[in-house]
Amino acid sequence: MTQFFAVAPRGTEGVLAEELLGIGISSVEERRGGVAFGEGLTEAYRACLWSRVASRVLLPIRTFQASDANALYEGVRSIDWVQHLGAEHTLAVDVAGKNAAAGPGQFVTLKVKDAIVDSVRDHECSRPNIDTSRPDVRINVYVRGTSITVNIDLSGRGLHRRGIDRAGTEAPLKENLAAAILRLAGWPAREASYPFFDPMCGSGTLLIEASWMALDVAPGVTRERLGLNKGWRGHDALLWERLREEATERTRAAASRILCVSGADSSQAAILVARANLRRAGLESRVQIERRELRMTTPPESGPGILVTNPPYGERLGDTAELGPLYESLGDVLKRCFPGWKAWIFTGSPVLAKRIGLRSSSRHVLFNGPIESRLLEIPISAGPIKSGAGPGWRRASGESKALVTRLHKNLRRLRPWATRNRLTCYRLYDADVPQYNVAIDWYDGAVRVEEYPPPGKVPQADADRRLRDTLLVVPDMLEVDPSAIVLRVGDRQRAAQTRQSTVEHHDFQVVEEGDSRFEVNLRDYWDPGLGLNDRHLRRRIRNQATGIDFLNLFARTCTASVAAALGGARSCTSVDVSDSHLAWGRRNFALNGVKLHDHYFVCSDLNRWLTLNGHRRYDLVILTLPADLRGQLAGEGVAIQGDHVSFIHRAGRLLKPSGELLLTTMQKPFALDSDELPGLGAKEITEAITTPDFEQRPRLRAWSLGRAEVDQP
Repeated sequence: MTQFFAVAPRGTEGVLAEELLGIGISSVEERRGGVAFGEGLTEAYRACLWSRVASRVLLPIRTFQASDANALYEGVRSIDWVQHLGAEHTLAVDVAGKNAAAGPGQFVTLKVKDAIVDSVRDHECSRPNIDTSRPDVRINVYVRGTSITVNIDLSGRGLHRRGIDRAGTEAPLKENLAAAILRLAGWPAREASYPFFDPMCGSGTLLIEASWMALDVAPGVTRERLGLNKGWRGHDALLWERLREEATERTRAAASRILCVSGADSSQAAILVARANLRRAGLESRVQIERRELRMTTPPESGPGILVTNPPYGERLGDTAELGPLYESLGDVLKRCFPGWKAWIFTGSPVLAKRIGLRSSSRHVLFNGPIESRLLEIPISAGPIKSGAGPGWRRASGESKALVTRLHKNLRRLRPWATRNRLTCYRLYDADVPQYNVAIDWYDGAVRVEEYPPPGKVPQADADRRLRDTLLVVPDMLEVDPSAIVLRVGDRQRAAQTRQSTVEHHDFQVVEEGDSRFEVNLRDYWDPGLGLNDRHLRRRIRNQATGIDFLNLFARTCTASVAAALGGARSCTSVDVSDSHLAWGRRNFALNGVKLHDHYFVCSDLNRWLTLNGHRRYDLVILTLPADLRGQLAGEGVAIQGDHVSFIHRAGRLLKPSGELLLTTMQKPFALDSDELPGLGAKEITEAITTPDFEQRPRLRAWSLGRAEVDQP
């Protein structure tokens, strides 16, 4: 009968069973969630040392029924725990499974700890301590309804931890799942010189696992500390050291093997992390990686070879619709640049997988945590590519002619105007053709395409087709590489703002507006940092700024403050709730050669700042009401439409007697409540500040307010 159980990610049980047989383990029995195996401690230790796919190796010591908490406690306490640990040891308890009759998981953990501690104290008159991070003995409890199985966890902190303190990117692939993917892909290849390539390598997990497999590195050798190394009284130290030495000798013998493993990624941050991980794994000189956009990818070696990659698929990175072009690009690159290769693509999105456009010859269902995913085998023909080959969605539909015509017309009208005014960024198209419900903005060689939420009556398939048309038409019309296009889909401002707190900001570029210069970031932020439709408003502020004190409320990246400073303002005060936006604003000041003396950047909730700072007066105040106040104010229940009068009154009190308050908003719908603003003359100036690129569809509304005498606070 089998004595041990190796836990594996769902879908990889068969891979693990084959792996255990391959390392000389007998009596392998595939089960749900893992593999039962072995008849002695030697085989358990071999699994801990050599298994790349298992996440844990367990020694079951008791299975019993527990219909309530008391039965659970008594069942655990009845185990002879002094065979496994003593009072001098530390322990931790992990609970897995579901629907425990004894109670919720945290409660089960506490009851099991109490039972073990009480049992040891009964025999040794002292109790062991708890250490959840680095225990001497780790106990695993698997529950399913009333059934309880208690195990000694021989693998300690989990076998997917290879012991090299590997850094991760935003959504790293676990090492043991990566190893299962590689085994399914037939790696390592029989020919030692067979190339392996990952074009979207992220933190380098697939590269490291592939290299260690090819170089016969036992993943358990590099782990700093296994659960069985110390503490567990059943541990055979001499046996463990003998097996470790055998594994070390095998690795030394394979060190001179040829290794043709390489990778690439478009993110500089990911490349830096991957290189650090390769260095920790001792592979820095053996594996080549470089920063390269996917569309510019070429084979690292003359093929054929094997390409394995795990592109983002929207669950934790990016957004499914925004990632569609990436998958299309992947399919194009594979077909065009990797003839004769075999590609394996691991993705959690069937919709995105279809966008690759190449037929898979096999697929395996694997679970990446709770996400049901597919590993697709895509053999790539070695024959020449036929002209026009590829799925139909890679060619724009006939309907797109209307978009092409309008975009061509807009280019002829707007490009000369932009050149005359020394503008390197402007709006080229704004849902001019109703079917193509997008905005297209030019940013000095980069293009930002934003899809507006489609009306409910428009079928999603039609909206998707029109968005694909746009992404096919724009590169040709604007003469840019498709990689220069940044896509934003739907109204996802809040989600984007949430991502901004953790994203790596490496995609800033500088654009020009006349003699002004500003930083923009099209990829990391929903708001690129420069309001294109604010251009005339900034010019108005600059023209009247000489010698004034200027106040910018909801300042964002402080572009209006830069305009005032360039116009000769005596002082500029910029107030915003975001430190990162104010830091961005300081960089904008530096780009324009403006010294920060007498210019102030205040990180504060606007409600609080207006309450505490009523003593100073300003000649010109701009109050930019954001479309969404969530994240801007500390209080809840504040709405622009319902609370704008209060903001205007409080901002108006900060004006000098002859001062002016500029009110702007992009919120739709919005109605200025003039009746609630007695004595404040409000004049709408939307038409005056609307620029030619927004004449067809103005997005920004603006008012000028002022009065001869201002109420004192």
